[in-house]
Amino acid sequence: MTFETKAKLGYVLLAFLLAAGMAYAIHRLSSLADEQVAYLRAEEREVTLVEQMRWQSELLISAGRGYIISGDPALFAEVQHAKRRFDETTRELRSQSLSPVGHELVTSVQQSAADFAGIQQQLLDARRRGENGPQLLRRFDTELLSRSRGLDEALDGLVEYKESGLANQYAKESKARRRLEVGLFGLLGGLVLAGVGIAWYFARLLGRAFRTEEQALDASRDAIATRDEVMAIVAHDLRNPLGAIMMRASLMRDESDVLKMRDHAALIVNTVARMDYLIKSMLDVATMDAGRFSLIPGPCAVDVLFEEIKELFEPLAASKRVTLEIERDHEGLVVHADRERVLQVLSNLLGNALKFTPRGGHVTLTATRDGDRTLFSVRDTGPGIPPEHLAHVFDRFWKEEEQVFGVKGTGLGLFIAKGIIEAHGGRIWAKNEPGGGARFSFTLPLAIETRIPTATTVSRQR
Repeated sequence: MTFETKAKLGYVLLAFLLAAGMAYAIHRLSSLADEQVAYLRAEEREVTLVEQMRWQSELLISAGRGYIISGDPALFAEVQHAKRRFDETTRELRSQSLSPVGHELVTSVQQSAADFAGIQQQLLDARRRGENGPQLLRRFDTELLSRSRGLDEALDGLVEYKESGLANQYAKESKARRRLEVGLFGLLGGLVLAGVGIAWYFARLLGRAFRTEEQALDASRDAIATRDEVMAIVAHDLRNPLGAIMMRASLMRDESDVLKMRDHAALIVNTVARMDYLIKSMLDVATMDAGRFSLIPGPCAVDVLFEEIKELFEPLAASKRVTLEIERDHEGLVVHADRERVLQVLSNLLGNALKFTPRGGHVTLTATRDGDRTLFSVRDTGPGIPPEHLAHVFDRFWKEEEQVFGVKGTGLGLFIAKGIIEAHGGRIWAKNEPGGGARFSFTLPLAIETRIPTATTVSRQR
Protein backbone atom coordinates (compact mmCIF):
# COMPACT_ATOMS: atom_id res chain seq x y z
CA MET A 1 0.00 0.00 0.00
CA THR A 2 1.41 3.37 -0.99
CA PHE A 3 1.89 6.22 1.46
CA GLU A 4 -0.73 8.29 -0.37
CA THR A 5 -3.30 5.49 -0.01
CA LYS A 6 -2.47 5.07 3.67
CA ALA A 7 -2.81 8.83 4.23
CA LYS A 8 -6.19 8.92 2.48
CA LEU A 9 -7.49 5.94 4.46
CA GLY A 10 -6.16 7.45 7.69
CA TYR A 11 -7.87 10.78 7.12
CA VAL A 12 -11.10 9.05 6.06
CA LEU A 13 -10.98 7.00 9.27
CA LEU A 14 -10.35 10.12 11.34
CA ALA A 15 -13.22 11.98 9.62
CA PHE A 16 -15.49 8.95 10.19
CA LEU A 17 -14.59 8.83 13.88
CA LEU A 18 -15.25 12.55 14.28
CA ALA A 19 -18.56 12.30 12.41
CA ALA A 20 -19.61 9.24 14.43
CA GLY A 21 -18.70 11.00 17.68
CA MET A 22 -20.63 14.12 16.73
CA ALA A 23 -23.64 12.07 15.60
CA TYR A 24 -23.64 10.13 18.86
CA ALA A 25 -23.38 13.33 20.90
CA ILE A 26 -26.23 14.96 18.95
CA HIS A 27 -28.38 11.83 19.30
CA ARG A 28 -27.82 11.57 23.04
CA LEU A 29 -28.50 15.28 23.60
CA SER A 30 -31.63 15.08 21.46
CA SER A 31 -32.85 11.97 23.29
CA LEU A 32 -32.24 13.54 26.67
CA ALA A 33 -33.99 16.74 25.63
CA ASP A 34 -36.97 14.78 24.23
CA GLU A 35 -37.28 12.80 27.46
CA GLN A 36 -37.17 15.97 29.53
CA VAL A 37 -39.70 17.75 27.30
CA ALA A 38 -42.08 14.75 27.38
CA TYR A 39 -41.90 14.52 31.15
CA LEU A 40 -42.38 18.25 31.60
CA ARG A 41 -45.35 18.25 29.25
CA ALA A 42 -46.97 15.43 31.20
CA GLU A 43 -46.35 17.19 34.51
CA GLU A 44 -47.51 20.48 33.04
CA ARG A 45 -50.73 18.84 31.85
CA GLU A 46 -51.43 17.34 35.27
CA VAL A 47 -50.76 20.65 37.03
CA THR A 48 -53.02 22.38 34.49
CA LEU A 49 -55.81 19.89 35.19
CA VAL A 50 -55.44 20.47 38.92
CA GLU A 51 -55.65 24.23 38.46
CA GLN A 52 -58.64 23.76 36.16
CA MET A 53 -60.36 21.73 38.88
CA ARG A 54 -59.60 24.48 41.38
CA TRP A 55 -60.96 27.16 39.06
CA GLN A 56 -64.03 25.06 38.15
CA SER A 57 -64.77 24.41 41.83
CA GLU A 58 -64.66 28.14 42.48
CA LEU A 59 -66.93 28.68 39.45
CA LEU A 60 -69.34 26.09 40.84
CA ILE A 61 -69.37 27.86 44.19
CA SER A 62 -69.93 31.33 42.76
CA ALA A 63 -72.56 30.23 40.19
CA GLY A 64 -74.30 28.04 42.80
CA ARG A 65 -74.42 30.84 45.31
CA GLY A 66 -75.86 33.18 42.66
CA TYR A 67 -78.53 30.64 41.68
CA ILE A 68 -79.53 30.00 45.30
CA ILE A 69 -79.89 33.72 45.88
CA SER A 70 -81.65 34.64 42.61
CA GLY A 71 -83.05 31.40 41.24
CA ASP A 72 -81.92 32.52 37.75
CA PRO A 73 -82.14 29.57 35.28
CA ALA A 74 -79.14 30.93 33.39
CA LEU A 75 -77.01 30.56 36.50
CA PHE A 76 -78.34 27.03 36.96
CA ALA A 77 -77.30 26.19 33.39
CA GLU A 78 -73.87 27.68 34.10
CA VAL A 79 -73.57 25.54 37.21
CA GLN A 80 -74.45 22.41 35.23
CA HIS A 81 -71.93 23.26 32.53
CA ALA A 82 -69.21 23.90 35.14
CA LYS A 83 -70.11 20.59 36.84
CA ARG A 84 -69.70 18.68 33.57
CA ARG A 85 -66.36 20.33 32.99
CA PHE A 86 -65.36 19.52 36.58
CA ASP A 87 -66.27 15.86 36.09
CA GLU A 88 -64.41 15.68 32.76
CA THR A 89 -61.30 17.22 34.32
CA THR A 90 -61.48 14.77 37.20
CA ARG A 91 -61.71 11.80 34.82
CA GLU A 92 -58.86 13.13 32.66
CA LEU A 93 -56.67 13.62 35.74
CA ARG A 94 -57.45 10.06 36.76
CA SER A 95 -56.36 8.76 33.32
CA GLN A 96 -52.85 10.24 33.58
CA SER A 97 -49.84 7.96 34.17
CA LEU A 98 -49.41 8.35 37.89
CA SER A 99 -47.36 6.75 40.60
CA PRO A 100 -49.12 4.95 43.46
CA VAL A 101 -48.84 8.08 45.61
CA GLY A 102 -50.21 10.17 42.76
CA HIS A 103 -53.17 7.80 42.32
CA GLU A 104 -53.86 8.01 46.04
CA LEU A 105 -53.85 11.80 45.93
CA VAL A 106 -56.06 11.89 42.82
CA THR A 107 -58.48 9.49 44.54
CA SER A 108 -58.58 11.86 47.50
CA VAL A 109 -59.33 14.74 45.11
CA GLN A 110 -62.07 12.71 43.44
CA GLN A 111 -63.65 11.84 46.79
CA SER A 112 -63.54 15.47 47.91
CA ALA A 113 -64.95 16.55 44.53
CA ALA A 114 -67.73 13.97 44.74
CA ASP A 115 -68.61 15.06 48.28
CA PHE A 116 -68.56 18.71 47.16
CA ALA A 117 -70.67 17.96 44.06
CA GLY A 118 -73.17 15.91 46.10
CA ILE A 119 -73.80 18.64 48.65
CA GLN A 120 -74.08 21.26 45.92
CA GLN A 121 -76.55 19.13 43.97
CA GLN A 122 -78.70 18.71 47.09
CA LEU A 123 -78.78 22.47 47.60
CA LEU A 124 -79.59 23.13 43.96
CA ASP A 125 -82.39 20.58 43.95
CA ALA A 126 -83.84 22.14 47.12
CA ARG A 127 -83.76 25.57 45.51
CA ARG A 128 -85.54 24.25 42.44
CA ARG A 129 -88.26 22.82 44.70
CA GLY A 130 -88.82 26.35 46.01
CA GLU A 131 -87.30 26.07 49.46
CA ASN A 132 -86.37 29.24 51.36
CA GLY A 133 -83.41 31.03 49.76
CA PRO A 134 -81.82 32.48 52.93
CA GLN A 135 -82.00 29.12 54.69
CA LEU A 136 -80.35 27.39 51.70
CA LEU A 137 -77.74 30.09 51.57
CA ARG A 138 -76.80 29.41 55.20
CA ARG A 139 -76.49 25.70 54.41
CA PHE A 140 -74.47 26.62 51.33
CA ASP A 141 -72.04 28.62 53.44
CA THR A 142 -71.75 26.07 56.19
CA GLU A 143 -71.86 22.76 54.33
CA LEU A 144 -70.62 23.48 50.81
CA LEU A 145 -67.80 25.84 51.70
CA SER A 146 -66.38 23.33 54.18
CA ARG A 147 -66.40 20.72 51.36
CA SER A 148 -64.76 23.30 49.13
CA ARG A 149 -61.95 23.76 51.63
CA GLY A 150 -61.46 19.97 51.75
CA LEU A 151 -61.29 19.91 47.94
CA ASP A 152 -58.76 22.77 47.98
CA GLU A 153 -56.62 20.92 50.50
CA ALA A 154 -56.71 17.76 48.35
CA LEU A 155 -55.79 19.82 45.29
CA ASP A 156 -52.99 21.56 47.23
CA GLY A 157 -51.63 18.15 48.28
CA LEU A 158 -51.64 16.98 44.68
CA VAL A 159 -49.90 20.20 43.55
CA GLU A 160 -47.24 19.84 46.26
CA TYR A 161 -46.69 16.24 45.20
CA LYS A 162 -46.23 17.36 41.61
CA GLU A 163 -43.82 20.10 42.67
CA SER A 164 -41.72 17.63 44.67
CA GLY A 165 -41.84 15.26 41.69
CA LEU A 166 -40.61 18.04 39.43
CA ALA A 167 -37.80 18.84 41.85
CA ASN A 168 -36.79 15.18 41.92
CA GLN A 169 -36.99 14.97 38.15
CA TYR A 170 -34.83 18.09 37.79
CA ALA A 171 -32.23 16.52 40.07
CA LYS A 172 -32.42 13.27 38.10
CA GLU A 173 -32.09 15.07 34.79
CA SER A 174 -29.19 17.11 36.18
CA LYS A 175 -27.37 13.88 37.06
CA ALA A 176 -28.18 12.49 33.62
CA ARG A 177 -26.76 15.62 32.00
CA ARG A 178 -23.59 15.35 34.07
CA ARG A 179 -23.21 11.70 33.10
CA LEU A 180 -23.76 12.65 29.49
CA GLU A 181 -21.18 15.44 29.79
CA VAL A 182 -18.66 13.00 31.26
CA GLY A 183 -19.40 10.50 28.50
CA LEU A 184 -19.11 13.15 25.79
CA PHE A 185 -15.84 14.45 27.23
CA GLY A 186 -14.60 10.85 27.34
CA LEU A 187 -15.66 10.42 23.73
CA LEU A 188 -13.92 13.68 22.85
CA GLY A 189 -10.78 12.47 24.63
CA GLY A 190 -10.95 9.17 22.74
CA LEU A 191 -11.33 11.00 19.43
CA VAL A 192 -8.41 13.28 20.33
CA LEU A 193 -6.27 10.25 21.21
CA ALA A 194 -7.30 8.56 17.96
CA GLY A 195 -6.42 11.72 16.03
CA VAL A 196 -3.09 11.99 17.85
CA GLY A 197 -2.39 8.32 17.15
CA ILE A 198 -3.16 8.68 13.45
CA ALA A 199 -1.15 11.90 13.26
CA TRP A 200 1.77 10.23 15.09
CA TYR A 201 1.63 7.24 12.73
CA PHE A 202 1.71 9.45 9.65
CA ALA A 203 4.37 11.66 11.22
CA ARG A 204 6.49 8.51 11.60
CA LEU A 205 5.83 7.57 7.98
CA LEU A 206 6.68 11.10 6.86
CA GLY A 207 9.81 11.13 9.04
CA ARG A 208 10.88 7.77 7.65
CA ALA A 209 10.23 8.95 4.10
CA PHE A 210 12.10 12.17 4.83
CA ARG A 211 15.07 10.26 6.26
CA THR A 212 15.01 7.96 3.24
CA GLU A 213 15.00 10.98 0.96
CA GLU A 214 17.82 12.54 2.96
CA GLN A 215 19.85 9.34 2.73
CA ALA A 216 19.17 9.11 -0.99
CA LEU A 217 20.16 12.76 -1.37
CA ASP A 218 23.34 12.21 0.65
CA ALA A 219 24.11 9.10 -1.40
CA SER A 220 23.58 11.01 -4.64
CA ARG A 221 25.80 13.84 -3.39
CA ASP A 222 28.46 11.31 -2.40
CA ALA A 223 28.13 9.65 -5.79
CA ILE A 224 28.48 13.00 -7.54
CA ALA A 225 31.45 13.91 -5.36
CA THR A 226 33.04 10.52 -6.03
CA ARG A 227 32.41 10.89 -9.74
CA ASP A 228 33.97 14.34 -9.76
CA GLU A 229 36.91 13.01 -7.76
CA VAL A 230 37.37 10.07 -10.09
CA MET A 231 37.19 12.35 -13.09
CA ALA A 232 39.78 14.65 -11.53
CA ILE A 233 42.10 11.73 -10.80
CA VAL A 234 41.62 10.24 -14.24
CA ALA A 235 42.15 13.61 -15.88
CA HIS A 236 45.28 14.24 -13.82
CA ASP A 237 46.82 10.76 -13.84
CA LEU A 238 46.06 9.94 -17.47
CA ARG A 239 47.01 13.33 -18.88
CA ASN A 240 50.65 13.05 -17.91
CA PRO A 241 51.20 9.52 -19.30
CA LEU A 242 49.31 10.39 -22.46
CA GLY A 243 51.55 13.44 -22.87
CA ALA A 244 54.60 11.27 -22.33
CA ILE A 245 53.39 8.74 -24.93
CA MET A 246 52.72 11.51 -27.42
CA MET A 247 56.13 13.05 -26.84
CA ARG A 248 57.97 9.73 -27.11
CA ALA A 249 56.00 8.77 -30.20
CA SER A 250 56.97 12.09 -31.82
CA LEU A 251 60.63 11.48 -30.95
CA MET A 252 60.45 7.95 -32.33
CA ARG A 253 59.02 9.34 -35.54
CA ASP A 254 62.02 11.63 -35.95
CA GLU A 255 64.66 9.36 -34.38
CA SER A 256 67.01 7.30 -36.53
CA ASP A 257 69.04 5.71 -33.71
CA VAL A 258 67.68 2.20 -33.02
CA LEU A 259 68.84 2.14 -29.36
CA LYS A 260 67.14 5.43 -28.59
CA MET A 261 64.00 4.20 -30.32
CA ARG A 262 64.04 1.16 -28.05
CA ASP A 263 64.34 3.43 -24.98
CA HIS A 264 61.39 5.44 -26.18
CA ALA A 265 59.38 2.27 -26.81
CA ALA A 266 60.24 0.90 -23.35
CA LEU A 267 59.08 4.12 -21.73
CA ILE A 268 55.87 3.97 -23.74
CA VAL A 269 55.27 0.39 -22.54
CA ASN A 270 55.82 1.43 -18.90
CA THR A 271 53.54 4.40 -19.31
CA VAL A 272 50.79 2.28 -20.85
CA ALA A 273 51.19 -0.23 -17.97
CA ARG A 274 50.69 2.64 -15.53
CA MET A 275 47.56 3.71 -17.39
CA ASP A 276 46.33 0.12 -17.46
CA TYR A 277 46.84 -0.16 -13.69
CA LEU A 278 44.85 3.02 -13.10
CA ILE A 279 41.98 1.85 -15.30
CA LYS A 280 41.92 -1.57 -13.62
CA SER A 281 41.81 0.13 -10.23
CA MET A 282 38.81 2.16 -11.33
CA LEU A 283 37.10 -1.00 -12.59
CA ASP A 284 37.82 -2.83 -9.32
CA VAL A 285 36.25 -0.01 -7.32
CA ALA A 286 33.21 0.01 -9.60
CA THR A 287 32.68 -3.75 -9.28
CA MET A 288 33.09 -3.59 -5.49
CA ASP A 289 30.50 -0.83 -5.23
CA ALA A 290 28.13 -2.80 -7.48
CA GLY A 291 28.59 -6.01 -5.43
CA ARG A 292 29.94 -7.94 -8.45
CA PHE A 293 33.55 -8.37 -7.36
CA SER A 294 34.78 -11.68 -8.80
CA LEU A 295 37.23 -14.13 -7.26
CA ILE A 296 38.64 -17.44 -8.52
CA PRO A 297 39.77 -19.06 -5.25
CA GLY A 298 41.99 -22.09 -5.15
CA PRO A 299 45.05 -23.53 -3.38
CA CYS A 300 47.94 -21.04 -3.48
CA ALA A 301 51.39 -21.93 -2.11
CA VAL A 302 52.78 -19.09 -0.05
CA ASP A 303 56.34 -19.95 -1.17
CA VAL A 304 55.37 -19.51 -4.82
CA LEU A 305 53.63 -16.22 -4.10
CA PHE A 306 56.71 -14.90 -2.29
CA GLU A 307 59.05 -15.96 -5.10
CA GLU A 308 56.97 -14.04 -7.64
CA ILE A 309 56.81 -10.97 -5.41
CA LYS A 310 60.55 -11.15 -4.82
CA GLU A 311 61.26 -11.20 -8.56
CA LEU A 312 58.94 -8.23 -9.07
CA PHE A 313 60.23 -5.96 -6.30
CA GLU A 314 63.89 -6.84 -5.75
CA PRO A 315 65.03 -4.61 -8.65
CA LEU A 316 62.98 -1.68 -7.29
CA ALA A 317 64.31 -2.23 -3.77
CA ALA A 318 67.88 -2.39 -5.06
CA SER A 319 67.41 0.80 -7.05
CA LYS A 320 66.23 2.60 -3.91
CA ARG A 321 68.95 0.92 -1.77
CA VAL A 322 66.32 -0.63 0.47
CA THR A 323 66.77 -4.15 1.83
CA LEU A 324 63.85 -6.45 1.01
CA GLU A 325 63.55 -9.40 3.39
CA ILE A 326 61.11 -12.33 3.17
CA GLU A 327 60.39 -14.50 6.21
CA ARG A 328 58.03 -17.42 6.96
CA ASP A 329 57.75 -19.63 10.02
CA HIS A 330 57.75 -22.89 8.02
CA GLU A 331 57.60 -24.20 4.49
CA GLY A 332 54.53 -25.52 2.75
CA LEU A 333 51.90 -22.98 3.77
CA VAL A 334 48.99 -23.10 1.32
CA VAL A 335 46.09 -20.63 1.36
CA HIS A 336 42.71 -20.89 -0.31
CA ALA A 337 42.59 -17.67 -2.33
CA ASP A 338 42.60 -16.03 -5.74
CA ARG A 339 46.29 -16.02 -6.67
CA GLU A 340 46.20 -12.90 -8.88
CA ARG A 341 44.24 -10.92 -6.33
CA VAL A 342 46.59 -11.88 -3.49
CA LEU A 343 49.55 -10.81 -5.66
CA GLN A 344 47.70 -7.54 -6.27
CA VAL A 345 47.38 -6.95 -2.51
CA LEU A 346 51.02 -7.87 -1.81
CA SER A 347 52.18 -5.67 -4.69
CA ASN A 348 50.24 -2.73 -3.35
CA LEU A 349 51.52 -3.12 0.21
CA LEU A 350 55.14 -3.71 -0.86
CA GLY A 351 54.98 -0.85 -3.37
CA ASN A 352 53.77 1.54 -0.68
CA ALA A 353 56.38 0.28 1.80
CA LEU A 354 59.22 0.81 -0.71
CA LYS A 355 57.80 4.20 -1.67
CA PHE A 356 57.87 5.54 1.89
CA THR A 357 61.04 3.81 3.14
CA PRO A 358 64.14 6.00 2.92
CA ARG A 359 67.48 4.82 1.50
CA GLY A 360 69.23 2.27 3.72
CA GLY A 361 65.93 1.15 5.23
CA HIS A 362 64.35 -2.27 5.44
CA VAL A 363 61.09 -3.76 4.17
CA THR A 364 60.12 -7.17 5.54
CA LEU A 365 57.45 -9.51 4.19
CA THR A 366 56.41 -12.32 6.57
CA ALA A 367 53.88 -15.17 6.63
CA THR A 368 53.00 -17.14 9.77
CA ARG A 369 50.34 -19.68 10.56
CA ASP A 370 47.58 -18.42 12.89
CA GLY A 371 45.17 -21.27 13.63
CA ASP A 372 43.24 -22.07 10.46
CA ARG A 373 44.55 -18.90 8.77
CA THR A 374 47.79 -17.47 7.49
CA LEU A 375 48.89 -14.07 8.75
CA PHE A 376 50.74 -11.91 6.20
CA SER A 377 52.63 -8.77 7.27
CA VAL A 378 54.53 -6.05 5.43
CA ARG A 379 56.75 -4.04 7.77
CA ASP A 380 58.87 -0.99 6.79
CA THR A 381 61.23 1.41 8.50
CA GLY A 382 59.69 4.53 7.07
CA PRO A 383 58.16 7.49 8.94
CA GLY A 384 55.06 5.51 9.97
CA ILE A 385 51.49 6.79 9.87
CA PRO A 386 50.24 9.61 12.13
CA PRO A 387 47.87 8.04 14.71
CA GLU A 388 44.97 10.27 13.68
CA HIS A 389 45.20 8.88 10.12
CA LEU A 390 45.45 5.16 10.96
CA ALA A 391 41.66 4.70 10.92
CA HIS A 392 41.39 6.24 7.42
CA VAL A 393 44.25 4.71 5.41
CA PHE A 394 41.84 2.15 3.86
CA ASP A 395 39.27 4.79 2.88
CA ARG A 396 38.61 5.41 -0.77
CA PHE A 397 40.53 8.42 -2.13
CA TRP A 398 42.38 8.97 1.14
CA LYS A 399 43.44 12.59 0.76
CA GLU A 400 46.09 12.91 3.46
CA GLU A 401 48.79 10.90 1.69
CA GLU A 402 50.39 13.82 -0.09
CA GLN A 403 50.07 16.11 2.95
CA VAL A 404 51.57 13.54 5.34
CA PHE A 405 54.25 11.95 3.17
CA GLY A 406 54.75 14.41 0.36
CA VAL A 407 53.84 11.71 -2.18
CA LYS A 408 50.65 11.73 -4.28
CA GLY A 409 48.81 8.58 -5.28
CA THR A 410 45.38 7.62 -6.56
CA GLY A 411 44.13 6.79 -3.07
CA LEU A 412 42.60 3.52 -4.33
CA GLY A 413 45.28 0.91 -3.67
CA LEU A 414 44.58 0.27 0.01
CA PHE A 415 40.83 0.58 -0.52
CA ILE A 416 40.97 -2.15 -3.18
CA ALA A 417 43.30 -4.27 -1.03
CA LYS A 418 40.80 -4.12 1.81
CA GLY A 419 37.98 -5.13 -0.54
CA ILE A 420 39.97 -8.11 -1.86
CA ILE A 421 40.90 -9.42 1.58
CA GLU A 422 37.38 -9.01 2.99
CA ALA A 423 35.97 -10.77 -0.09
CA HIS A 424 38.16 -13.75 0.87
CA GLY A 425 36.70 -13.68 4.39
CA GLY A 426 39.90 -12.25 5.85
CA ARG A 427 40.81 -9.08 7.71
CA ILE A 428 43.33 -6.31 7.00
CA TRP A 429 44.67 -3.61 9.32
CA ALA A 430 47.56 -1.21 9.84
CA LYS A 431 49.55 -0.08 12.86
CA ASN A 432 52.78 1.72 13.70
CA GLU A 433 55.82 -0.17 14.92
CA PRO A 434 57.25 0.83 18.34
CA GLY A 435 60.69 1.53 16.87
CA GLY A 436 59.35 3.45 13.89
CA GLY A 437 57.79 2.49 10.58
CA ALA A 438 54.44 0.93 9.77
CA ARG A 439 53.12 -2.61 9.60
CA PHE A 440 50.27 -3.71 7.32
CA SER A 441 48.80 -7.13 8.11
CA PHE A 442 46.08 -9.31 6.64
CA THR A 443 44.78 -12.85 7.02
CA LEU A 444 43.72 -15.49 4.48
CA PRO A 445 42.15 -18.90 5.13
CA LEU A 446 44.39 -21.98 4.89
CA ALA A 447 43.59 -24.51 2.15
CA ILE A 448 42.20 -27.63 3.80
CA GLU A 449 42.00 -29.62 0.61
CA THR A 450 42.74 -29.17 -3.09
CA ARG A 451 39.78 -27.67 -4.90
CA ILE A 452 38.98 -27.19 -8.57
CA PRO A 453 39.07 -23.42 -9.17
CA THR A 454 35.66 -22.07 -10.11
CA ALA A 455 34.67 -18.51 -10.71
CA THR A 456 32.92 -17.07 -7.67
CA THR A 457 31.17 -13.76 -7.30
CA VAL A 458 31.48 -12.24 -3.86
CA SER A 459 29.05 -9.51 -2.82
CA ARG A 460 30.49 -7.00 -0.43
CA GLN A 461 28.08 -5.24 1.87
CA ARG A 462 29.03 -1.59 1.94
